[in-house]
Amino acid sequence: MPRSTAESFTAYLQEKQRLKSSGPTAPAGTGSTLLSLLFKLAEAPRSEMKLSDLQAASGMSFPVFAETLKNLSDSGYVTVTGAPGNEVVVLTASGLDVSRLR
Repeated sequence: MPRSTAESFTAYLQEKQRLKSSGPTAPAGTGSTLLSLLFKLAEAPRSEMKLSDLQAASGMSFPVFAETLKNLSDSGYVTVTGAPGNEVVVLTASGLDVSRLR
């Protein structure tokens, strides 16, 4: 097995930086994870749920839930409103459109 050289490591770092600056190609959560939250919200009254209730209903660990929710919010599919401890997750019109793909 050939040994790594500083030159190959530099090339690796440059490629990693290039990929980072071009933005993510896919959200960190899997598609099914993202969609499962959208589906749960779509089934809720007024397409909204208290954050703590949504997390409990999702069955996801907190880190996975938080990252998935962030990706959905960044994509414009949900909004999170309310004071800390009383946040509500609301499905946007775009999120509702995607949830209908089921």
